[in-house]
Amino acid sequence: MLVLRQALLSETLVASSVDMEDIISRCSKKLFSLLDNVEDAGIVEIIDAICAVSESYNHLLDAEKLQSRKQVMANMLVKSMQAGDAIFTCVSQTVYLAARGAAFGGSGVNGRKLVEAALRRIGASHLADKVMKVAKVLIVVAVISCGVHGDWYQELLKPGPLIDEMH
Repeated sequence: MLVLRQALLSETLVASSVDMEDIISRCSKKLFSLLDNVEDAGIVEIIDAICAVSESYNHLLDAEKLQSRKQVMANMLVKSMQAGDAIFTCVSQTVYLAARGAAFGGSGVNGRKLVEAALRRIGASHLADKVMKVAKVLIVVAVISCGVHGDWYQELLKPGPLIDEMH
């Protein structure tokens, strides 16, 4: 969505921030549908899904201009998914912080506020519901893990030869 937002901003194709958010929201839904239903979706399918909604807003674009936009977006997407890339680092850290916020803040209002605050940094606050859904599963896994392995975890943390060597 960052790639789409950047492409639309660079071409000044969106009249207002409300229109931009509407396009991003619709594209997100289309992308989620693709990723939920197509197991091995590639860059081309992702770009086509993202662009399909924005094309309806920019129906005056000629085919050459549209193909050029798709190519730029594909290049940006490929580059941004590489470890070490500034965008990749920022997005992955933000998602990590959002998940931590939900896990430690809980599934209520406080957790949601933490998730939204983290995601807002990258313009992805509309994904808060998805993060909260995943966090609920993580919380259940953590509770079960502590119940099953809690004594073992406590034993690992006790001072002993291994812990003493680390200090």
